[in-house]
Amino acid sequence: MYLGQAIEEVIHPSPSDAAHDGAWSFLSLMLFPDVLAARWPASSDLSELARDRWIGNQVGRDRNYLKLAWRRWQVLGQVMTETQDPFGEDEFGALLERSAVARNTRLVQCAAREVASYGGDLGRMDFTRGLMRGLTALTGPLQLDILSDRELVELVRDTARKVDGRR
Repeated sequence: MYLGQAIEEVIHPSPSDAAHDGAWSFLSLMLFPDVLAARWPASSDLSELARDRWIGNQVGRDRNYLKLAWRRWQVLGQVMTETQDPFGEDEFGALLERSAVARNTRLVQCAAREVASYGGDLGRMDFTRGLMRGLTALTGPLQLDILSDRELVELVRDTARKVDGRR
């Protein structure tokens, strides 16, 4: 999260620049190769870089490390500053990689708060996956964008209770 916060505060990429993969490739290869090398070092004796993490897949699912860190901060930074138990890679993935849900920032933030406060019997990762599956299923029959904040919180809590077995 701190990397995403630093990118936002120091570079503050415009949304139009952030939408272009080339901007993230430039940052990775020209400005911050040391950061990427520390997180994703060469993977073999041939010193091959983890291309999808360094420059991203230019088509399909993008995994550029800097872009993901910045996006996570943009969407979940406020929630992460509220919790003492930071999310792991799998929880971030479950929250942000379902396109039907990820476009609704309020929904993702509400789900993240529910995950952060979870203290049930399921592991937090299993709970997160179940919650996001349940919310994704609701995006078909319901237009979640028009719900008020209160309605959205109730919807997420109801879905969470079903996932956790608390009907």
